[in-house]
Amino acid sequence: MRAFPTLAIVPLLFGMAATVQSAATDAYPLSTDDAFCGRVQQFIAGTDLAVDNVLYEEGSYWNAFKKSKALAQPLTTHQYVGYQFSDGERAEFPVSVACKMKTAERIRTAHASTSELTIAEEDRECQKWQARMLDDVYRALEEQGATTLPRERVALAEEESVFIGPFWLRPEFYQVAYSEDETLKLRTKSLHVEYRRFMPVPGSFMGTHYCTMIAPEYLAKLLQGEAQAPSLQE
Repeated sequence: MRAFPTLAIVPLLFGMAATVQSAATDAYPLSTDDAFCGRVQQFIAGTDLAVDNVLYEEGSYWNAFKKSKALAQPLTTHQYVGYQFSDGERAEFPVSVACKMKTAERIRTAHASTSELTIAEEDRECQKWQARMLDDVYRALEEQGATTLPRERVALAEEESVFIGPFWLRPEFYQVAYSEDETLKLRTKSLHVEYRRFMPVPGSFMGTHYCTMIAPEYLAKLLQGEAQAPSLQE
């Protein structure tokens, strides 16, 4: 994965301030670091613009993260890490990550005066990021000499796309992985609202792209056989 510029991190909401170091991005791909959703934003929109990534403390999903909104100028994303499985059982490691981001079109419009702007013509899907992260995690585990699940036994499930915020937010503990026969399947959930559309949408929601996906820690445990994904429960 190509190197991205350093991402700025803003203080952790409803908790202590996050410590910011230029090496904060080094924890990826085996950890959900403080720049995770900023990195996803750059991938989704195909941009090298710097990103401010707002972090939310565990337990603030409904009273803070729910109300948050990504910004195109300055480019700002919001990140919530979940520590529970879809059945409500809590894990000691990150299970899922929810990212609130902006679309490439919205970012381009907001930064129209910026010279030599690097940005894609259209967004990549959340599932495309999932595929990239899967490659990165496999590569990192192989470099460590870990024994992993054969690659042919891992597949990406079709992305679940919704069109309004409440459908994306619920359930809070979205099932990001499941077992089907001998195959591990990874799930993503997205909300993609185009910036220019005919349906009446509040301005703050236009040009948004949200993704819910598996956390690198949970993925690494599944690939190494340290955790087992249940069957699909929906």
